[in-house]
Amino acid sequence: MAKVTVFVDDAVLGRLPDLCAQDGVPTTSRFRIVEEVGRSNRLGILWLLLLAGPLGWIILLFLGGRDSGEHLAVEVPYSEEAYARLVRGRRLRNAAMVVGVAGVIGLLWLTAWARLGEAGIVLTFIALVAGTATLLVGEWRMRSNLVGVSLDASRRWVTLSNLHPAFAAACTNQRDRQHPERLTRSGRQPGVTVKLGPGPSWQFPGPASTVNT
Repeated sequence: MAKVTVFVDDAVLGRLPDLCAQDGVPTTSRFRIVEEVGRSNRLGILWLLLLAGPLGWIILLFLGGRDSGEHLAVEVPYSEEAYARLVRGRRLRNAAMVVGVAGVIGLLWLTAWARLGEAGIVLTFIALVAGTATLLVGEWRMRSNLVGVSLDASRRWVTLSNLHPAFAAACTNQRDRQHPERLTRSGRQPGVTVKLGPGPSWQFPGPASTVNT
């Protein structure tokens, strides 16, 4: 996937090329993404609470709901198929969270009420592992189809990540035409940087963007 830096007004108003940010196919649809900016993501390592089972999930939801930082909303081109994949991943994650919490609590209650002993504990553990695994799969599917958004220190430029290379290249062409002063100040020539795993990056003529494969 690739990443590109665009002018903040273009991102906020959705003035980006009519290509799907995920699939690189033509589209006129826009998807609104809201991201916390102005400080590092305070949840950070707290995502490890996903591995703590239902109690950790509840704590994570509570902490996420209390988020009151500054937010940036951008309009990104998304095809119907890319948006559908994102929604399916989000629904799988949410369903796993709800069913996992209810299932584990129910099995714990049943174990105590019916005095199932070790059998009840084993069943609860299996439900916990299955729920956690399903939740992580849903989270991964959602994140893999979601564009990353970050604002630089000047608050004039937004970096979009997890992009299709064609969309990143189109954004770079548009940016360099509309804001050539950024390229001049950076002192770099236009080009596409391709990094093939560990090792050096290779520079090719053309619009500037970063592609990781």
